[in-house]
Amino acid sequence: MNQKAGQLTNPLTVLVEFEIRNDTTTMPQWLDVWGARGLDALANEPETTAYEAAQSEEHETQVLIFERYARGLSSIDTHQQRAAHAYLQETMGTRNMTKRRVMTGLFSDVDRYGWWSRPERTEALHIRGLPLTVIVTRFPDEATKARYIKLTGDHARYCWDNEPDTLIYAGGLAIRDAHRGPQIRQGDLLFVAAFADEAAAIKHRDDPAHVALQPKLAKLNRERILLQTFRTSGKGYLWAGETR
Repeated sequence: MNQKAGQLTNPLTVLVEFEIRNDTTTMPQWLDVWGARGLDALANEPETTAYEAAQSEEHETQVLIFERYARGLSSIDTHQQRAAHAYLQETMGTRNMTKRRVMTGLFSDVDRYGWWSRPERTEALHIRGLPLTVIVTRFPDEATKARYIKLTGDHARYCWDNEPDTLIYAGGLAIRDAHRGPQIRQGDLLFVAAFADEAAAIKHRDDPAHVALQPKLAKLNRERILLQTFRTSGKGYLWAGETR
């Protein structure tokens, strides 16, 4: 898995969750404004390999921005320097559309662990309502974490071959403590799964190989820091330029 020195330049996943100000805007209005930024990123930022907004299933006024950057912090800097980014912030600020930032997390990819795209599934990039699950787990020591990554990584290879409707199945390690939201700490493991539809999510859950894996994982000491489910808005994109 990636070490600290490489975590700043290797691919990063960024999770930023907002609560909209529902006395000044609606979720569709917020997403429409954000969506222009999503189109700009897709057209002009080859190092921004994912940029999608997904509505929380637990909190109707919260939205997760799921972002991926090919070259770590330098790609984030390029993204934030776009005129379209300044315009987004100015527009939402002027219209007082966002109440607060709920969560921010930065995660460096775990090497050869699952996949972040199925490039052949181009129809999935802009579809509204795809199930997206985000899990963050903490382990008492590196050995336990490594064992968990090995078990789930082996299962990911099975899923790649047998579950074409499992669109994303990958993870990363937190590169720093979170300043707000769930108490994510450096080294915590992020896991992200996206599915073509609800039936695909159920098929994955009930697959005999997945069921057989659960007792093995249950033996490992770990703490669940975050488990949330979302539905994609279709205003951005789940991958572009990713090769698994």
